[in-house]
Amino acid sequence: MKHQITLWIAGLVALFGMSSCLEIEQVITLKKDGSGTITEEVVMGAQIVAMLEGLPAGANAENPFADLHNVEKYKAKAADFGKGVVYSRMEKIERNGGKGVKVTYTFEDINNVVLSPGSAMDDFDKEGKGVKDDPLKFAYAGGVLTVTVPEPAEGEESAEKEAPGDLEVNPDDPAMQAMMAQMFKGMKISTKLVAATGIQKADATYVKDDTVTLMLMDFDEIMKNPNGLKALQKMEGAKRAEIAEALKGVKGVEVETKKEIRIKLK
Repeated sequence: MKHQITLWIAGLVALFGMSSCLEIEQVITLKKDGSGTITEEVVMGAQIVAMLEGLPAGANAENPFADLHNVEKYKAKAADFGKGVVYSRMEKIERNGGKGVKVTYTFEDINNVVLSPGSAMDDFDKEGKGVKDDPLKFAYAGGVLTVTVPEPAEGEESAEKEAPGDLEVNPDDPAMQAMMAQMFKGMKISTKLVAATGIQKADATYVKDDTVTLMLMDFDEIMKNPNGLKALQKMEGAKRAEIAEALKGVKGVEVETKKEIRIKLK
């Protein structure tokens, strides 16, 4: 997670101004035979949609809404999820005044799939300044899925230096807390794994019914806690144990910190 949280904040502020109502959900659905789907759903809130649709035509180059329905982009992106992953379909979404897409990819063997939780947010890091985390790796045999969770990425020392104009976030400043709460109202990012036939047993940290949550950031819940923003900052560049400690008592954030988790399908 190193650098990603700060970059998401800075990137979203630059793109959307003072309101970033945005929902992003990644879901891997695994069948008993090892095949399955990856879906990415991105929905921009009504306020963002109104602002982006009001931009002049010449602004399309800087407008993330302009290529939201670009099928060729999603076809090319399939390769990022690993060997044998192919684009299946794109569905347009209109919900509560907001607009977005749900893109579905298919795979025949999850052993070839790679995925970085929250990687859908990389589309908002247009300058590519973020230090990319290594992806999750999957090993499936005998109805048991093993997910290997890499250590958070380490950046070079020079990457720590802030460029002029970078957003400075002081979690102890009440005015900053209020501003951030308004900016990220309604924003939610998640990555989940669903067992199509149900889960018989799992040692993952966050399990409910047939779903394992690998990463969740619900900013409405986070900002209700005065220590929520501070906890996010502590996660940047932290090791597993440090992340687990930072998340204690903080609602709205779920990040798998175990090196490996095992999920036995029904």
